[in-house]
Amino acid sequence: MRAATAVAVVAIVTVLVGVGALAVGGLGGVGGIGDEGRLVERWVSDPGTEAGGNHHEPAVANGTVFAPVSGSRGQTECALVAYGADDGTERWRAPVPDANCTIHAVADPTVADYDDDGVHEVLAASTTEELVAYDPETGDREFSFPLSRYGYSAPVVADVTPGGGEEIVVTDVAGVTFVLGPDGTERWRVDTDQHVETAPTVADFDADGTRETLVAGDRALVLLGPDGEVEWEHPTDDRLAAWVTTADADGDPAVEVFAAFTRGEVVAVDGASGETEWRREVGRFPAVHDAGDGDGDGAVELYVGTRDGTVRALDATTGETEWATPVAEGLQMMPPPVLGDVDGGVGGGDPGPELVVASNDGTVTVLDPDGTVRTTYSRDQPVYTHPVFADVDGDGDREVFVMYSDGRVVALDYRS
Repeated sequence: MRAATAVAVVAIVTVLVGVGALAVGGLGGVGGIGDEGRLVERWVSDPGTEAGGNHHEPAVANGTVFAPVSGSRGQTECALVAYGADDGTERWRAPVPDANCTIHAVADPTVADYDDDGVHEVLAASTTEELVAYDPETGDREFSFPLSRYGYSAPVVADVTPGGGEEIVVTDVAGVTFVLGPDGTERWRVDTDQHVETAPTVADFDADGTRETLVAGDRALVLLGPDGEVEWEHPTDDRLAAWVTTADADGDPAVEVFAAFTRGEVVAVDGASGETEWRREVGRFPAVHDAGDGDGDGAVELYVGTRDGTVRALDATTGETEWATPVAEGLQMMPPPVLGDVDGGVGGGDPGPELVVASNDGTVTVLDPDGTVRTTYSRDQPVYTHPVFADVDGDGDREVFVMYSDGRVVALDYRS
């Protein structure tokens, strides 16, 4: 979603009335298009506004979809909207003032029990330059915290500082990272002095028994220790790290960082030292979200989408291409593929994960982990962010939720 900003500004579209149409087809890849199943549209939400340019993904938890509905300049009715995950019925909306109604009006939300009260609240930053915690049932505010600029990415709830318990970590677009206690008070902040569009990542990157926080922007990848001290910096040479993901790719104690830069490069960085392990040119606007052993061969793959409409699986240890499948063409950008089990092994199929990628042309494609295209759903609106998964009906497979540029969330179910 990070690379979508520049694209979305020039690609604001008018809402097309009506619901999506199911289609099976697309460009063939490794093995062509399969006939194992199809994506069925369960529901399409009504954002209640002529929104355009939405590119912040929803969050799904506890039977509710929390959707950030934004708009272009001069529009109104921007809000964080809660829908029933089973039928798309609106449950509540928390509006953003009209003066702050832009394409970043509400950033990616996070659902977590940040204060350990047994309730999983909704956390989201916005163009009001604050982080807000919402009651998940009513949308009432529990607290707000001022940021230095507007928030672009999702906050993270994790155990960061010494002493146990979890904190809230949020980075605003100016690169200032805040760590807050469960009462919403500040523990520490660090200004990394750069433009940031990715969420902070919390993990024990160097296997020293404590967790660090990674911040990635257009100046550097910066690893912050438990008290906010800088442990290492990996310069990015004024290139924007628009998408970042992490995984243990080579079996050593350190966690690898995979950063995708808008100009076309994907770089693997050692989490213990900040040194480069490998780098690859893959094409303009590369996007990454997941790395894992999708095909069950014992090795970790990094899944990459690029502007030319191609999904690639790279060997996460070396960066070499394992396969490349075209799924769309004529795009301005393509969000990253996401990995998850959407079929539950239906029809005797493989119970392992599938890849799902949403394209800027409005299509959503399901691929096997070997690059074979299974099926495609299409709707006549662009998509600027990746789908999210959740098993909301308890049938053992995950449903797919896609935020389209017109502010509508589409719930899809893979069926044989």
